[in-house]
Amino acid sequence: MNDPSYLAPLNSLPNNFARFVARVPGVETTTDREEMIRRLRPAHEAVLREGGIEPKFLRLAQQVHGDRVALVGDVGCFYPVEGVDGLVCSGKSDCCLGIYVADCAAVWLYDPERHVRALVHSGKLGTQKNIVEKALAGMKKFYGTQPADCLAVISPCIRPPHYEVDIPAALIAQLREAGLKEGNITDSGLDTAADPGRFYSYRMEKGNTGRMLALFGRPHVD
Repeated sequence: MNDPSYLAPLNSLPNNFARFVARVPGVETTTDREEMIRRLRPAHEAVLREGGIEPKFLRLAQQVHGDRVALVGDVGCFYPVEGVDGLVCSGKSDCCLGIYVADCAAVWLYDPERHVRALVHSGKLGTQKNIVEKALAGMKKFYGTQPADCLAVISPCIRPPHYEVDIPAALIAQLREAGLKEGNITDSGLDTAADPGRFYSYRMEKGNTGRMLALFGRPHVD
């Protein structure tokens, strides 16, 4: 499940590492988010190392259900980056972007022409605030990305009938409005609330749940 088929549009391209770490068997859940992340860290770091990425290069966002996006790199910033729900990095950076989710969507954005990567956390509020458009704007501002060149992938997330908002449908509409081609948008089609044996779901587990981890970077070459 760490390298699912819906990530093939990203992983089929050279020097790309895109993963989604779902439920980790055998790890007891808790309502304490930070403690839960600590319990999951060994499994998450193992996935990074399997991809040729040292955990010290993982870059995280605070995730406050907003629409701010930060440009990150290899040095010079405290992580997780406070007040942001999205991260952008250049193709030359050794950093690996990471976003935790437990019903919200993670969205991978990639510009294969300029090798620019972004990863955003988009739940109900982030989607209402159109965080994907903000991330694409940041990619354009810093690296000249054109949305028509970009690929987007939407992670497993909560969906109707388990949730009153169709987050993936809204995200697809926003991505198309921002300029992405329909054929460049991939939705996993998976509902986190429908399969608790495979995914963590904050709503279905009433907060006593883990956190899945979306990852996006490039394998390091010695």
